[in-house]
Amino acid sequence: MFNELLLNAQEIGGVFKTMPITDEHLFSVQENLEKMGLQLPDEYSDFLFVTDGLFWAGLEFFGSCSSSDKKNGYNITALTEQNMLYQALNKGTNKVFIGRTDDENFVYNPVKNVYEIIDEFSGELIKTFPHFEDLFDYLIKEQIEIIQNYVGFNEDDIADEKEEDF
Repeated sequence: MFNELLLNAQEIGGVFKTMPITDEHLFSVQENLEKMGLQLPDEYSDFLFVTDGLFWAGLEFFGSCSSSDKKNGYNITALTEQNMLYQALNKGTNKVFIGRTDDENFVYNPVKNVYEIIDEFSGELIKTFPHFEDLFDYLIKEQIEIIQNYVGFNEDDIADEKEEDF
């Protein structure tokens, strides 16, 4: 599912993603998060094996390390550093901060075993998802709809591409 949605986003343009994470980098991220009392969910690890972070249309999913495309002004934040800050601001929550927009945070809640969208400013829960792919699907499709409505992009313009083209 990740590849299909990423292909659709890439067709629209402006996707900044990185090479998939290596086992060594994943182990390092997991180790650093465990020092904070956090556990990186397997589903998010699977995503990192597709792309080690992603920035597109205001959506950011964190990677194992910070990355940037200075030419286009895209940045991907490192999971460990962002979670240290999130932990400090949220007084030691056990939630793993995996991504964001300007006004929403995306977290994994290990107590409920769900992925959540949380309002950045109020901290209120907006929506929950049983799996990371459900969250990712919702967010990508939501952004595509916004682009279609405000920019006049037509979904029929998306070329049919195969996963191996990704």
